[in-house]
Amino acid sequence: MRRLFLFTSFCLLSSLILAQSVRVDFNDGEFFLAEEDYEEALYAFGKVYNKGYQDNAYINYRMGLCLINIPGRKTESIPYLEKAEESISTNAKEGKFGEKSAPPVAILYLGNAYRINMEIDKAIEKYNAFAKYIDPKDKTLQAYVDQQIVSCGNALVGTTSPVDYKIGNLGQLQETHTSRYNMMVSGDLQTMAFMGKNPFYSGVYVAVKKGDVWGKPMNITPSIASDGNMDVVGLSNDGKEMLLAVTDQFTSNIYISVYENKRWNPAVSVGKPVNSKYYEANATLSPDGKSIYFSSNRKKSIGGMDIFRSDMLDNGTWGEPVNLGPAINTMLNEDVPVMSPDGKRLYFSSQGHSTMGGFDVFYSELLEDGSWHNVPVNLGYPLNTSDDDYTFSPMGLEEKNSSYIFTQGKMLEYDLFKYEMIGRNETPVPVSMDKEEEVVEEAVVEETPEPEPEQKAPPEKYYLRPIYFGFDSDVLSREGISKLDILTSILEKHPTLQLEITGHTDAKGTFDYNQRLSVDRAKSVYMYLILNGISNDRMIATGMSESEHVARNTTRDERDAPDGRMLNRRVEFKVGILEDVIIEMEKVEVPDHLKLDE
Repeated sequence: MRRLFLFTSFCLLSSLILAQSVRVDFNDGEFFLAEEDYEEALYAFGKVYNKGYQDNAYINYRMGLCLINIPGRKTESIPYLEKAEESISTNAKEGKFGEKSAPPVAILYLGNAYRINMEIDKAIEKYNAFAKYIDPKDKTLQAYVDQQIVSCGNALVGTTSPVDYKIGNLGQLQETHTSRYNMMVSGDLQTMAFMGKNPFYSGVYVAVKKGDVWGKPMNITPSIASDGNMDVVGLSNDGKEMLLAVTDQFTSNIYISVYENKRWNPAVSVGKPVNSKYYEANATLSPDGKSIYFSSNRKKSIGGMDIFRSDMLDNGTWGEPVNLGPAINTMLNEDVPVMSPDGKRLYFSSQGHSTMGGFDVFYSELLEDGSWHNVPVNLGYPLNTSDDDYTFSPMGLEEKNSSYIFTQGKMLEYDLFKYEMIGRNETPVPVSMDKEEEVVEEAVVEETPEPEPEQKAPPEKYYLRPIYFGFDSDVLSREGISKLDILTSILEKHPTLQLEITGHTDAKGTFDYNQRLSVDRAKSVYMYLILNGISNDRMIATGMSESEHVARNTTRDERDAPDGRMLNRRVEFKVGILEDVIIEMEKVEVPDHLKLDE
């Protein structure tokens, strides 16, 4: 009997020790997750998982959350998040030991994982499923989910029409360690800076080119007086000034270090008003060093992180920051601003523009009046992917900004590559040749009248007509096909013409369902044109859901307006500018009683 008592006591003691060990591992995981140290958090939660928690939805959710935040391992999150989805509860308490259910946001992360893995149908299904849990007041989260659904369509289109490019390594860099990130290269290509993960801190490293060979990277962490909390975010054009983001638990500010007397000086804050009590994450200097562009989530942001510009004053301090406005910033996040060496292009990463998923890299042209072009250009696939894409350095004035140094964020280990974009629409500039001098004899030459210059024929003009669809349908009608046949002949006659295809819906149904339907309508047109011989690299298809209707969906006394909804169920077109032809989109004629209120 005493032996049974001792055995039972031993079992109880072992269970208590195991439970205590699991709790310690769980708390470690939660701590590292709060610190955004996803690899350490994954290790801690992995120990919990292997101690009998393989079927626990919350632990699977935590495992998936860690993996989807580790570059190169994001798709490994799928089986864990699929398991987590089996037990979803709005009452799940994050951080509570013993929680058995996963919160609804696990479905959103699963959608992201499917998108990254190019399982597009599954991704859209999960985005729609998660949308049911969104608080109607949370406009930002709703906008994010809507954007990811649009991105799924963009990813399908983008991967079928990759940009032309050449690839080559930037050059052999002497090995310091493999865990490199935030790689930056100066505009003159002579200085490289990057972050390197060490056992107890992240260090700042600099390599300088000696002839055609990179010198050994030097750890300048002590020189700039970093406690391991500084991340390099930018280099000046000449490589003599380094911008760093200094982070703590609650905020991030921009610091600068200057290279003088053969050493990097201790980094100092750029000060107010650039830095604030909010989060300043990334920054870049203009080529002349007189302006700083930086990302911040301060009150003047349109939404989330926005990009601001501050100009240097006569006294050497920075002036009041100016939000770059809706041409650059959206309701979602814009980050990682980088200025081209000639100061005429701003490159940045965005969640809110027409992405292929997550963050994509865009650029916008500086106009003569000092504003930015209101339609940023996506660098295209494969430079952008269905994953998050950012951190790069534009280079080469003589190459017309056609080359980029790009950090591959989708690989397990980061590396640095040079991509040279090949412009589709560029035409070679003819080489001028000196004419031979004509020998004129001293003789009487009968003058002849000069021929009158030929009158240039007026440019051809075309009107593109909207393609209309039946209710809840993406099937082309006979009338729609006839319009597309005319469009096909225009595209064949003008082979350099680029086409943007945009789908729209009426207001019946949910926004996210209509988003998918609008993309499907655009894809129906896109596929019909491809089947008729139009190259896919001349077209892009997007959807706008019900957000850009041209007619009333309901009457002014709130009755259904079927005729107005019919005009909203359409696909419209935009084309690139051509000098020898005028192409305009025919305006939808809306009866007076269905016109939108101004």
